[in-house]
Amino acid sequence: MSPRRTIILIVAVALAGVAAFATYAWLNGVQDRAYAHAKRVQVFVVKKDVPKGTAGEQALSNELVKAGSAPQEFRPATALTDINAIRGKVALTNLSAGQIVVDGMFVDPKVAQVTAAQRIPAGQVAVTVNVDQVRGVAGLLTPGDKVNMLVQGADQKEHFLFQNVNVLFIGSTAAPQPGETQATTAANSSLITFAVPPLAAEKIVLASQGGGIYLTLVPPDNQPVAVPPVDVNSLNTGALTPYE
Repeated sequence: MSPRRTIILIVAVALAGVAAFATYAWLNGVQDRAYAHAKRVQVFVVKKDVPKGTAGEQALSNELVKAGSAPQEFRPATALTDINAIRGKVALTNLSAGQIVVDGMFVDPKVAQVTAAQRIPAGQVAVTVNVDQVRGVAGLLTPGDKVNMLVQGADQKEHFLFQNVNVLFIGSTAAPQPGETQATTAANSSLITFAVPPLAAEKIVLASQGGGIYLTLVPPDNQPVAVPPVDVNSLNTGALTPYE
């Protein structure tokens, strides 16, 4: 590139930068002028992220929520006018910095609690089976995992009863809900509770009373596939490696 073209390019870049800065300054000026005569009212603002379940007193003492102001036309109709209203309450969900505090963000602790029944998806039921460590994947299951269920049928063959069954509870430890940050560690219990449609629950109960259910842990993105049943006559057939 010639020196002349290089100089022209440098000048063009510099002029573009000046133009961009001028546009930014002008837009900010327009916004400032638009708000200059707007009536401002007091609001309470989330200054720092507030985790779900944080007590109102803690949010105030740690200055996670503080008083601020906003143009009256942008103040939500349900914005709190008395910040003391959050005392004795807890954050219902994770609150992000910059949000204006409105009614319902902080609720009575009893309201914030999620009962076992509330964790069951619509149209499903919770059903529990008792499995030992061998049948329960050595106690490695975590609430929120998915498993496949193996059972022995009347034909004395081993079948997959269901695949990708959602583990709702292990013992009394529940699968985390959206927004919850509890640690997902394996729970030490032989009682496994699943969330399934009612007909599936009937089959699981029947299978658990017969030869019992054997669980296999699957990855979160597991895709169900049709698997033929096996018996003692088919153990020595097929591929030499299970991965073929």
